Amino acid sequence: MKKGIILISLLSFGLAFGYAGFSYFPQHVCKKMEKAVKKSFGKEAVYYSIETDDSLKMNHEVYKVLAKDTLAGYVMVTRALGCQLGGCDKPKQDSVAFEQFFFMTAFNRQKEIQQVRVLEYTANHGYEIASKSWLKQFVKNEKFEVGKNVDGISGATISVNSITKNVNAQQSIIETID
Repeated sequence: MKKGIILISLLSFGLAFGYAGFSYFPQHVCKKMEKAVKKSFGKEAVYYSIETDDSLKMNHEVYKVLAKDTLAGYVMVTRALGCQLGGCDKPKQDSVAFEQFFFMTAFNRQKEIQQVRVLEYTANHGYEIASKSWLKQFVKNEKFEVGKNVDGISGATISVNSITKNVNAQQSIIETID
């Protein structure tokens, strides 16, 4: 009986927040995504999980966004890795555990980036990547490279490289969506 109650609770949560599907991401990140989707696409927007390859599901979730029953665009939420636990100055061989952060990219119908927004960043270093003014540089339809078309941030090197790599990955993934 408990399994049925848990399943109904998960489905209720999904329906209440306007999306269908199970999320590997923490519930509070999903709530932040809900708010960001409404801000990017309007209060009437609803979104539905798009089935992706299993190898992507632990780090990326893709959603189709509808406004008034018409395709408004797509949203992808990504879990990215920052510094290793214990600090950015620790040798890489000491640990395989990394701090994580979550960010969302909103794409229009043509699959061009509209907005990149950091949903949660809890690490002590690199939080400057959450700045809206810094994130605006990703609103282009091109491949990104730190030092070329993405500004580096002193003290946030790992986070800058991680989000840049993952925005490029998101663009590749979104192109495969029908």
